[in-house]
Amino acid sequence: MRVEPAPRLPRSLLWVCAAVVVAAVAMAVVGSSRSGISWDEPYHVMRLRNYFDHGSYALDWAFAGDGPTSDATNTAVYGPVAMLVLHGLTVVLGVEAWGEVSASASAYEVRHLGVVMIGLVGTAAAAATTRILLGCWRWALFTAAALLALPMWTGHLMFNIKDVPVATGYTVMTLALVAMLSPSVGHRVVRVVGLAAGVVLMVGTRPAMLSAVVAGLALIAAFRVAAPRLPQVRTTLHEAVLGVGVAAAVLLLVYPTVFAHPALLLQSTEQSASFRDGRSAVYGYVPFHVLAQVPLLLQGFFVVGLLVSVRFIQQGWRREPVRAVQLTLVGLQLALLPLLAIALHSDVYNGLRQLLFASPAWAVVVTVGAAKALGRAQTSNQTPNQTPKQTHKQTPSQTRTRTRTMTGLVAAALLLPMLDQAQLFPYQYTYFNVALDATGVHVASDYWRTSVPELMPRIPTDGQIVCGPTRSGNEKAPEAMVAGRYSSDSSVDCRIDPLGPLAPAWVAGGLPLTSTIPHDEFYVIIDRDHPVPSNCEREAGVTRERHLREIQMTYVARCRLAPSPLDATPVTFTRPALEPNMLPGPWAFAPQGWVLRDSPDAIDAPGVSASLTFTAPARCVVQACALVVEGDSPPDLAATVNDVGADVQVGLGSAIVRLAPGTADAWVTLRRTSGVPLALRVHSIRVLPLPTKTLPTKT
Repeated sequence: MRVEPAPRLPRSLLWVCAAVVVAAVAMAVVGSSRSGISWDEPYHVMRLRNYFDHGSYALDWAFAGDGPTSDATNTAVYGPVAMLVLHGLTVVLGVEAWGEVSASASAYEVRHLGVVMIGLVGTAAAAATTRILLGCWRWALFTAAALLALPMWTGHLMFNIKDVPVATGYTVMTLALVAMLSPSVGHRVVRVVGLAAGVVLMVGTRPAMLSAVVAGLALIAAFRVAAPRLPQVRTTLHEAVLGVGVAAAVLLLVYPTVFAHPALLLQSTEQSASFRDGRSAVYGYVPFHVLAQVPLLLQGFFVVGLLVSVRFIQQGWRREPVRAVQLTLVGLQLALLPLLAIALHSDVYNGLRQLLFASPAWAVVVTVGAAKALGRAQTSNQTPNQTPKQTHKQTPSQTRTRTRTMTGLVAAALLLPMLDQAQLFPYQYTYFNVALDATGVHVASDYWRTSVPELMPRIPTDGQIVCGPTRSGNEKAPEAMVAGRYSSDSSVDCRIDPLGPLAPAWVAGGLPLTSTIPHDEFYVIIDRDHPVPSNCEREAGVTRERHLREIQMTYVARCRLAPSPLDATPVTFTRPALEPNMLPGPWAFAPQGWVLRDSPDAIDAPGVSASLTFTAPARCVVQACALVVEGDSPPDLAATVNDVGADVQVGLGSAIVRLAPGTADAWVTLRRTSGVPLALRVHSIRVLPLPTKTLPTKT
């Protein structure tokens, strides 16, 4: 069973491929400006700022404790290379100055465009790999079309600053190694530089991907041992070692904090595999999403291509060893790390996006399958074990019919996913195939929250907004769950939260930051098509149709949470040892302006104001009481209780806020008279009866 020679690609199918590529590129470019700020982007803006300021591509709170590269942080999981490339683009276009990283809406938009450009380089690299394997540029165009027809790939091209650069880097590395095995392809300098560039982009974005480099070099070295007499083998190994050496030198120069310390590279691999401490690890997760997120017809051609490739590799070691190694390199990119992730029970979540690097190799294998199927249709139906006499001879009419049928099937495999993409645009990453949708099973939609800009005109402006609220309750009855007034580790208003999806556009639009709704009410933006929480009412949403199903991307709801009772027993703001965040109970008392990041046993107020809320004991209706705030308070701390000024007494390690007689439900807002950020850290709060004359009465 041979991979070559490739059959003729019909002209009609060539035009289909060209149309798919043009349409997908247009969607990616336009969609990059319509996609909102995804979960990860603000955090990588923070990391890049710290890289320029301190040399560590780390989060702000990673600098506490044992430092940014300690085991307690995930600093070693990521590298700065992709963000440096995107930063260079923003500098060239005049959006940023070098070393100054902007969080403006325009800066995010330029970065999105940069991700599209990086992803198209990866698409071109996959196509070039096919050109070397099949010796035909027409089939190379088919590879580009197959990859861009994959909704997951085109969808992530619009914004994914982590996984797209890794995928492109890996594909460029594979292309360079494949080209090195065919010395007549390209100039030696181009091959070496290409390999170095691919390794730098891939490993410099995710250091744990060094394992892919090691696997590729190991295969080339094994080939050198197995076939020492082939003249190109020694040259290939020399070029590969040189390219990786150049990449290592660049990575050491760009990010010595991690790449000068081998132990941190091992730490990166371990942390990447257990990012969520095994909470998301399920053996069947990857196979399920492969079956559910890949278009069905393309899956069929992939299976054919996989069988052809595996058989060729098995039989080709003696007849065509070079081509067998080239296909094995593609196979490594496709399957090695995904299979290891399954075998090692690694954390994989949010679909297949963490395995996006396998997509370009998948497209090459799909091309091999389509070429095999079309080639069989264009010739007789003779099988490898039959002689021409044993084969029923086809008439020219039958051959034309088979060819047209197979051509139509291949065209449908490309065009049908593009129709789905057009319906989902620009949220193609939420695609699931028709087989999954036919079951009616619920799957998550917009994990990334990039649909928020489309939702924004319908988001109310008169109150606090919580983006992605943490929900609590019985997970088996999601409709009964309650939306908290915080998201994971923060109750900062999403309108001003630099780590949220709203603030840049909210500021650019000059929208109000005031709150005129009752204190116990707030708005939430809920993603992933979660049911409306029991304490909320849906107001507006963003939807798309997918296989006759209406898919909710994000929606805004108005919620209410009654304050919780607070008495002399302190409520402590502590993150339990085995929990990633503080539990809902304490968060109920810290509804706005707080984060729990720098310390496991205290909340911090990073903004100019923050609020606490509670129901005071019944005795406080007839007797003056005080809120005791245990923590590090600034000397000019001021407070209002239910929007009325209150007396504050600041002492060593605590502050006391006077509650007037008659106070039942209290909304206490803290700020500084100087107007600067609070810089307030609170360990606990409680309410005590206030002895007479403890605080002067406000006049």
